Amino acid sequence: MELTTIILILMWLGIRVGLGLFFKKADLAFWKAFVPILSTLEWLKLIKKPKWWLLLSFVPVVNIVLGIGMIVELLNCFHRRNPVEHVLGSVLGFVYLPYLALTQDLEYAGPVNYNKFGKSKVREWSEAIFFAVIAATIIRTFTIEAFQIPTSSMEGTLLRGDFLFVSKVHYGAKTPKTPLAFPFMHHTMPILEVPAYLDWIELPSFRLPALQDIERNDIVVFNYPREDYRPIDKREHYIKRCVGVPGDELAVVDGQLMVNGKPEKLAKTGQMSYSFNTRSPKSFGDWLHENDLNEAECGCYPTHQQGFYRCQVFGNERMIKKLKSESFVEGPLMDGKMRPWLMRNDMFGSIFPNSKSPINSDSSKWTRDFYGPLWIPKEGEKITLTEENYQTYKRVFTAYEKANIVSTKDLVNKYNYLKSLENKDVSTGNWRVHNSLAYKIQDLHSFNSLSAEMSQWADAYFMGNYVKTAFGENEKKIKKAFTTVFNNYKNNELKAELASIEKLLLENNIDVKRPAEAESLFLVDGKIQSEYTFKQDYYFMMGDNRHNSGDSRAWGFVPYDHVVGKAVFVWLSTDPDEGGFPGGIRWHRLCSFVSSDGLSRSFLWEFLIGGTILYFANKWWKKKKQAKKELES
Repeated sequence: MELTTIILILMWLGIRVGLGLFFKKADLAFWKAFVPILSTLEWLKLIKKPKWWLLLSFVPVVNIVLGIGMIVELLNCFHRRNPVEHVLGSVLGFVYLPYLALTQDLEYAGPVNYNKFGKSKVREWSEAIFFAVIAATIIRTFTIEAFQIPTSSMEGTLLRGDFLFVSKVHYGAKTPKTPLAFPFMHHTMPILEVPAYLDWIELPSFRLPALQDIERNDIVVFNYPREDYRPIDKREHYIKRCVGVPGDELAVVDGQLMVNGKPEKLAKTGQMSYSFNTRSPKSFGDWLHENDLNEAECGCYPTHQQGFYRCQVFGNERMIKKLKSESFVEGPLMDGKMRPWLMRNDMFGSIFPNSKSPINSDSSKWTRDFYGPLWIPKEGEKITLTEENYQTYKRVFTAYEKANIVSTKDLVNKYNYLKSLENKDVSTGNWRVHNSLAYKIQDLHSFNSLSAEMSQWADAYFMGNYVKTAFGENEKKIKKAFTTVFNNYKNNELKAELASIEKLLLENNIDVKRPAEAESLFLVDGKIQSEYTFKQDYYFMMGDNRHNSGDSRAWGFVPYDHVVGKAVFVWLSTDPDEGGFPGGIRWHRLCSFVSSDGLSRSFLWEFLIGGTILYFANKWWKKKKQAKKELES
């Protein structure tokens, strides 16, 4: 049993023992403190709170705040009203509650009658904060959450500096997977740069009923699928346009998106890249600023021809048409399409699926503009297990479906490889040779962010090459770590692994000396099968800024359980190039609705007028109630 699990059990027991001792002093049975639901109901009865609070105890994060409040109320009921005791009970309740019950003469007096004694300012503020946190957490978890657009991948539909409300009810809100989390934080605490959650407990995640299915061209927020080192609900938030739904066959032909053989038009606000020559880069910079484009990513560089600059711009049809008429543009605008015969693996060095894999030769020729065709998995649909399908959907099988699927060819090759290592040592001199086990490096917790970054690569082939090329300045450190991991693996696990593989191969009559015969065979849960049925739906996401977006073309499908919600409303927009808030406010984008067609006009004045009317109507209503109350008295 892991140390964290033991600690959690001891903390739970400490709380329950302390609660049971308090129960005894209030003439309740000690054992009731250990019975789920019943203990909460008895506790609520003691502190005179409504029974419906029981429902809040099942809401992750909310239940932590609620538990703290209930401990404070319990202490109040036994005349323990010192703020220091409240803090100790809230933070160290598993120790402090038993200590108080065993060392102090406690007498149950019931909740404090604040109508008689009045509330202190500390009490009023703590109650207000307590209920505000609970209400805001419930709203944020199950209805609407605020997000900020950090990159230009959805330009010009959504811009850097746009602040969004994202509806979770459209696609069905998810129950949190990690209940031990700091309220209102996602995965990292600001300034401190430490995790804002504890992964000691991971609950099964359920999705509430949805208002609609995810439709093609919806703008969707989701958890980044490649962050395997974080729980699903704590992975980075991405926002893209859904261009392919489950069951679609998707391709990109010369920059044109094709879905099920039919062309899908790029949104009017969608952008592609173009380049041109100019002798006035400053004029081009001013033009970028006027058109709300990302000045850091669109720019110019000197050419071999003196006085001329080559400039790159990401723009939509309307902007490009406007740009062509500008006097500073000299010569034709050239499109930035990536053609297979000119460049390969252009997006972050990788095109999904496994474009660098020597096995999947077709996808190794794909680029962002010449891509596919690729079938998008659908829940309940079956595919025939072939070598090509296995390589294409390997990430889906292992990371998202948690399916135990392995090619017998891979298994035989791994067996023979491990067998060859029995009498070999790995040193910093020959570590590169053994990159097929390089993925083991992610198990080294001492690497922290370095390890976390590398763990996103699920495939051993990727991992080996990534380790070899990505961290030149850390190569000595990586070599040493790899050697440690590898030798530990060899010394402690090699024989057990070999025995396990050998048993599996023998059970399925696979000859370890003849791997060629195993090329088209696949083991599903240890048994040879020819088909696989997908367990959930998947989606293909692209940024509207098609030539400046890290999206599904680079890292693959988005599983349904990673979907967060639908972008619905821009409440604030600031221009980072102008310094952000308050000087760089884009007033024309405030209070705008988001749809698949882009952004609506600003409804700022309507919201201001409506808010003003509601404010004065509320004041009038309160004044009327107060006058009525005075007349009755």
